[in-house]
Amino acid sequence: MKKILFTIALVAITIASCKQTPRQETTDSKTTETENPVVVKDTTKFAERALSQDFLNEEGNTLTLEQILAKYKGKTILIDVWAAWCPDCIKALPGIKAIKEANPETVFVNLSLDKTEDSWKEALTKYNVEGENYFSKEGEGMKGDFGKSLDLNWIPRYIVVDKESNIALYNATEKNFEEIKKLLKKLQE
Repeated sequence: MKKILFTIALVAITIASCKQTPRQETTDSKTTETENPVVVKDTTKFAERALSQDFLNEEGNTLTLEQILAKYKGKTILIDVWAAWCPDCIKALPGIKAIKEANPETVFVNLSLDKTEDSWKEALTKYNVEGENYFSKEGEGMKGDFGKSLDLNWIPRYIVVDKESNIALYNATEKNFEEIKKLLKKLQE
């Protein structure tokens, strides 16, 4: 009996001593002052490393995300981060087209994370992707620096940018279409 109690006590002490408080680290963040500092990411602005990413437009010109956003300054923008290899992205296209039709004053920017330029161009034609289309030249998909800078863990991913160039909705998927519709309506008032 003493051996069992001793073993249980030893296991409990081992578990308690190994427990650590996780610490989140991100860039472009501000830290709150607490006993264990928690890093809070500013999701109203794009990280510098996201803004500096290169994209190719349909005409073959290279632009950074910062240049793409500047092109539409003063307008509400819905960004769709997608890829042709992503079945959920393709399934969501009719829903995005319906949102686009209901919001003609909103700019729809499609940022493709396809692995090759050819697969991106084929998908644009095959799926009749509407809006302003750009291809990530990084070629690393969600796992690349661009994906990491946006905390991508799923695509399609939708980001709404307001007329003042602030991110109004940072992390939305196709499950958030109703929220996106309401937000776009509100931003156009």
